[in-house]
Amino acid sequence: MTYILDTNILLFSILNATFEDFYKNTYRQANNDLVISAVTEGELKSLALKRKWGSKKTNQVITTLQQYISYPVKLDSVINAYAQIDAYSQGLLAHKPLPVGMTARNMGKNDLWIAATAHVVGGILITADKDFNHLADVYFPLHLVDINDFR
Repeated sequence: MTYILDTNILLFSILNATFEDFYKNTYRQANNDLVISAVTEGELKSLALKRKWGSKKTNQVITTLQQYISYPVKLDSVINAYAQIDAYSQGLLAHKPLPVGMTARNMGKNDLWIAATAHVVGGILITADKDFNHLADVYFPLHLVDINDFR
């Protein structure tokens, strides 16, 4: 199974030991490929700087990132998926309209890159972010994790 991990999943696995145990037992299995977007690397490193994490926690971020397959965004397939998902989300994709009753939305740009990666890789996106819900089963399968279960 291939899983694409949203930044919030990695962040929460670093910050919460209970969640990390769940995550290891549920997703980190020998036969699973765990993929992140290069955007997730930037987001996590930025968070470490902005939150002024010390060397111990910053090294934990680096060690964590090294455990994953990092998928680049500067690929035609990812760039084209980004454009398509953005247009779809805004209800402006002519050949794929939003379902009746669903309203258009603007997604965060980093979320768009992560969604595009999930689509291109063909994996299941694991996230705690409901902003991806409208893309579930349209562009990729989605596992929504309620991190409140681990607080």
